[in-house]
Amino acid sequence: MNSWLKNILWFGFVIAIFVIMGFVRSSKNNQVVGFPKIQISVYKDQVFLTKEDIKNRLLNQQLIGENKKYINTDFEKIESFLNQMSEIKKVNVFVNSGNEWEIKVELKQAIARVFNMDGTSCYLDKDGFLMPLSTNYSAHVVTVNGYINETDFTKSVTEVINNDSLKTNEILDDLYAISDYVCSDKFFNSQITHIYVNAYNEFELIPRVGDQRILFGKAEHIAGKFKKLDVFYKEGIQNAGWEKYDTINIMYKNQVVCSKR
Repeated sequence: MNSWLKNILWFGFVIAIFVIMGFVRSSKNNQVVGFPKIQISVYKDQVFLTKEDIKNRLLNQQLIGENKKYINTDFEKIESFLNQMSEIKKVNVFVNSGNEWEIKVELKQAIARVFNMDGTSCYLDKDGFLMPLSTNYSAHVVTVNGYINETDFTKSVTEVINNDSLKTNEILDDLYAISDYVCSDKFFNSQITHIYVNAYNEFELIPRVGDQRILFGKAEHIAGKFKKLDVFYKEGIQNAGWEKYDTINIMYKNQVVCSKR
């Protein structure tokens, strides 16, 4: 076969491939994708968002629709919109074969509920971000009040720690450090129910069992202070009785100072 004939056949084959690809692409673009399959991963029972909530928010933004075609569905925009929701930690939007598509969402984990001085309330999450309350669910986490007024949901603990001017004026990083320790420890997660922040940015803890004020002080040597408290609970208060003491002071190094009723 002559070389020119081979070239013509090869060129024709390439053109045919492009025509087929264009036909397939056009057919795919005009297919109706409909509503996505939504999967939500939550920590324990902290359901701050439901599948219906996510669907309705996307509908309100006109990002999805029952008769919406593939070509008119902006999957990247949908993922970006969901990522901006304060309740969501991580989201992944992807299309399966046959134009079926899914949204996988991981919700944030609240570790504390903050009651601000101005009367508002919000959550502090496991990653150090503030998040607003949910209309669906009230998380059973340690509560915080006192001299605190955290309302900027764009701010995070990481930002505070890395900014010297913020670090000297903010209590958020200290609150996070203590709340995260309480949340991560099985015993203290069940025993400590409330944290009070005084005017000197010192912390007081209120236990579930017993009627004492635990004077924690500054957010320093956190693990060591909780270790002292743990030993005192196991060895000291068990012998003396829960109602004997009015305050338990763990502010000082290597000692626990108690005042009797």
